[in-house]
Amino acid sequence: MKKFILFIICISTFISCIEKVDLGIPSNDDVLKILIVEATITDEIKNHRVTISRMDTLVDLGIDSIYNPYTPIRDINRDLVRYEANALVSIENSNGSTYSFNEASPGVYESDIEFAAEMGNTYQLNIITADGKTYSSSAMQIEGLASISNIYAEKTTSESGAQGIGIFVDNAVTSGNVQNLRYTYDETYKVIAPNWTPEAFKLTNYEPCALPVVTYDLEIVEREEEQQVCFGNNLSNTIIQAQQGSLSNNIKKFMVRFIDQENFIISHRYSIEVEQLVSSAASFSFYDQLNNFSQTGSIFSQVQPGFLQGNLSSDDGSQGNVIGFFDVVSASKERLFFNYADFYPNEELPPYPFNCRELTAPESHVSFCFSGPRGPNPCPQSVIQQVDLNLISYVKPNVNDVDCGGPHIFVPRVCGDCTVLGSNIKPDFWVD
Repeated sequence: MKKFILFIICISTFISCIEKVDLGIPSNDDVLKILIVEATITDEIKNHRVTISRMDTLVDLGIDSIYNPYTPIRDINRDLVRYEANALVSIENSNGSTYSFNEASPGVYESDIEFAAEMGNTYQLNIITADGKTYSSSAMQIEGLASISNIYAEKTTSESGAQGIGIFVDNAVTSGNVQNLRYTYDETYKVIAPNWTPEAFKLTNYEPCALPVVTYDLEIVEREEEQQVCFGNNLSNTIIQAQQGSLSNNIKKFMVRFIDQENFIISHRYSIEVEQLVSSAASFSFYDQLNNFSQTGSIFSQVQPGFLQGNLSSDDGSQGNVIGFFDVVSASKERLFFNYADFYPNEELPPYPFNCRELTAPESHVSFCFSGPRGPNPCPQSVIQQVDLNLISYVKPNVNDVDCGGPHIFVPRVCGDCTVLGSNIKPDFWVD
């Protein structure tokens, strides 16, 4: 949600010199005070979650979160998101029950107990921030029940003409008012490091500032953990909605996900769990506006779209200081597995997403504290520098004497260590 809202503000800033667009946000200082709330409770018995943050600066939009094999990995989400800590969060239902939430991590609040939203009851979200301001939602309830009756994958062509695999669902309405549907997915895929070897660098006693020369111990040792086969994971990051007209007009062959044939996530084995949420008309409208505003073209077409309205407000009556939607929905989930060879037998696998050519470099370097004259260094970072930054994976000894060569052949870490792209722990649901 936050990604979409930031994009709206950013676009409105960029085009202000062409056409005045009023989003109801008076200044940058006020933007930073805006509370962003993401909260959906379902009819599943579980610990439900509410996420609260503050609007961030626009400069954060320009930071590249794509993996760079030449720099250490950082947690972009945790580094940049201004999570709202120390808030008091609770949900009340029409039966008089109150569910309290504790802060599991900064800005992420989980219910103290497991519970499920029930048909016929209404629910209201209440928030008290650390500065004493209070916010509440309108009362929401489950509109109806519908299940995913079928989930399947087929070869298809995208709107842009790309060949790939489509993930489709059919549904069946059980009861209630089922007209507005929202879909999310959680995909998991096997990652096999193409340049994995059973040996690895081990650097100890490294003193890059030692004089007259750098001191260190570099060994080639057996790997201590699984780094050849891992499991990557992605959550849906787009708004996927559908509407159906009546109980007798169930959703048929609705595409939730398209995966390009060249996407490496389907190279080996792939699984996706699709969740269908039966939402309200107000919820559908909010997410539809959010999606439309995030499209550059629609920003130009609407002169004064106004502040994006959810169902949360400040209890003091002030306007424009909270964005978000508290949703109460019924949920249905189904999981699907497939292999690349199921659809493309005897074809080459999609290319690995990084350049995995073998590299070499001098093992050591001039002391960082050397004060004498030094010219430009035409060689890449030394092996011990890159090992210290956890940037490379060992492949084999170097038997060729080349310029800037060293005693080792290596590759970017992502090519020899699958934990860069996923977890080396097989998920409980995984079926090979």
